[in-house]
Amino acid sequence: MIPLVYHRAYNFSVFGLERLHPFDGRKYQRIHDALIARGLRRREDFARPCAVSRADLERVHALDYLRTLQRPSELARILEIPVAGRLPGWLLNWRVLHPMRLAAGGTLLAARKALEVGLAINLGGGFHHAAAHGGGGFCVYADLPIAAKILRDEGRIDRVLVIDLDAHQGNGTAAVFHDWPWAAILDLYEDDLFPFPKPPEDVPIPVPAGLSGSEYLDLVQRHVPRALETYRPNLVLYNAGSDPYEGDPLAFFRLSREDLVERDLLVVTLVRERGIPLAMALSGGYSRDSWRIHADSIEALSTRFDAVTPSR
Repeated sequence: MIPLVYHRAYNFSVFGLERLHPFDGRKYQRIHDALIARGLRRREDFARPCAVSRADLERVHALDYLRTLQRPSELARILEIPVAGRLPGWLLNWRVLHPMRLAAGGTLLAARKALEVGLAINLGGGFHHAAAHGGGGFCVYADLPIAAKILRDEGRIDRVLVIDLDAHQGNGTAAVFHDWPWAAILDLYEDDLFPFPKPPEDVPIPVPAGLSGSEYLDLVQRHVPRALETYRPNLVLYNAGSDPYEGDPLAFFRLSREDLVERDLLVVTLVRERGIPLAMALSGGYSRDSWRIHADSIEALSTRFDAVTPSR
């Protein structure tokens, strides 16, 4: 079976304050529970990650930035919940930072498992607005670059490609990768959305609002194979945001739930048919249907890939 990585502490809960942000803090649990209810996995089938360590964070993040996370006001800015700035730092560390360090550890574990068996999925992660010197857009730790740097330092990979299909540009990942000649990012995003300004990327695909499912899938079909041939990665990290969905309140694409499932199947198939390992993180998505979209996608991927023999 495709390794699925999850920890119940992924879920954010700060005495209801998380409801002041459109992100569903219980999304990860809903996906986990749906996969069990559909008979796709048992509780014991999920791999449990450990939180990334301080030393792991320091491979990517500046010490000054990590120190600022002790200030509630800085976390309130990153989380876009101003009232969080009035909470004690120990509480935010427990209810927000620790879950995010666990989710970053989940991305690393999924990447390790992908290198072993070809494909793995972290039910959290994808914090693509976090850079070396700062966070934003609800992203504190740069989990994809952290995983890539650790695996390269260990000699497990030479080159990595991030495929970022969240509706918002992965500015944090792009900024980190700017100084890493061995790392590249393909990023399809809505051009008039946060963040501003947008840093340069290896394969930027800025598109206008209102893109239909067929137009979107055509862009994926054309650009992903080209990027795989150009960069020849040993590992692909796939940021599979659900916010291109037509019902998402923070983006303006017109993809249906079925389109997003087809997107994930297309990306994973294009990568795996070339024998390249892929680790997937779920990233953004702010509609009430976000968890259903991810559950549907993981069900479709499990149906297609659970019994597939890993490539050599």
